[in-house]
Amino acid sequence: MKLMSVQSKLIVTAVVLLFPHSPAHAQAAPQIPTQLTLELGTEILLARNPTILRERQNIAMARAGVAQARLRPNPEFEVTSESYPLFESNPGPFFQNNELIVRAGQPIEIAGKRRKRTLVAEQEVEVIQSLLQDTIRQLKLELKTRYYRVVLAKAELELARQVLAQFDEIIRINQLRYKQGEISGLDLARVETERRRFFDDLVAAELGLQNAKTALLELLGASDLSAPFEVTEALTFRPLSVTAEQFQEQALRARDDLQARRQQMERERRQVAFEKSLGVPNITPFLGYKRNLMDNTVTFGVRWNLPVFNRNQGEVARATARVDQAGHEVRRVELAVRSEVLQTYQSVQAEERRVRALESTYVASARKARDIAQASYRLGALDLIGFLDAERAYRETLRGYNQALFAYQVSIYQLEAAVGKDF
Repeated sequence: MKLMSVQSKLIVTAVVLLFPHSPAHAQAAPQIPTQLTLELGTEILLARNPTILRERQNIAMARAGVAQARLRPNPEFEVTSESYPLFESNPGPFFQNNELIVRAGQPIEIAGKRRKRTLVAEQEVEVIQSLLQDTIRQLKLELKTRYYRVVLAKAELELARQVLAQFDEIIRINQLRYKQGEISGLDLARVETERRRFFDDLVAAELGLQNAKTALLELLGASDLSAPFEVTEALTFRPLSVTAEQFQEQALRARDDLQARRQQMERERRQVAFEKSLGVPNITPFLGYKRNLMDNTVTFGVRWNLPVFNRNQGEVARATARVDQAGHEVRRVELAVRSEVLQTYQSVQAEERRVRALESTYVASARKARDIAQASYRLGALDLIGFLDAERAYRETLRGYNQALFAYQVSIYQLEAAVGKDF
């Protein structure tokens, strides 16, 4: 699990840095293999999932904002004509009887506006990257859930086939017993009729597996939602040895959504500094040429606004309030993260108790009762109803055990998502 976590992070980093907005990357993504591991499924998810591809464009847009923030103001150019006697009866030649001014200036941002604006934009990139990582965190949980839903459906299908094959063997034995006159035709017909229920279970299991595979392919962004593949993982049980408090501390350091809120608060702080700088007016030094009738002269000076009334007080107050708001949001998310970790940890413990109970007691008892019932029925010491009850109890117990293993595995992955790291 740790190796897969490291590889997944390397893949995410490489994709984000090297292909921030490349449509060709989705076309070159790996195809769905016939043997699909969870690790390979994660790689395909990062490369092809439409949600991730869409959210990745936010990084490209944020970086464009950084590039825009670094730009300097455009220079100014002015051409002015004055004092031409237009309304006189004989104004004379235009270029000899007017004052012509050609002037160029360059606005200069003071109070560090450009630097502070760039810092805000760069912090926005950090926020967007953390939000992308949080989206990936959630989608990886969804991937693991859908993947193991396929694993569960596969186990359900194998169980249905096993039960049906065993029941077909009982029918074959009863047909021989009927030919030998040991049972009546009514008893044989009842056994053959009961087969339909087990066959219905098989059909339902096949449909469940097909639908689970389709849902997984949809999440992986596959173009063919009916592509054949097999999952390689199995339903397993691995107990945890870490306490809830340790998981909570890890989550407060690792959760990307919490990091995004903290980075957002830093962005708002930088925005306050930028808004304050906007209250200081820019200056525009200029230099030009002035032709006053027949004299050629030079004009130069500096132009700026006087910050008498508007010093951007409102936007400074707004940005300051947003800092406080972001701080409260960080606190809210911290509490939510701690609560989510504790709840998922408690779910893991509950599912672990359920699996242990089924594994140590109920599965073994149901299997033993089914074997005894089969042997007794073949010997004629047990009637059909008793045999079917034992068979049904065995089937339901194994299905419950598989579902408990699935629920436990999913609860582990939910805890990983709540903590923000694989373990």
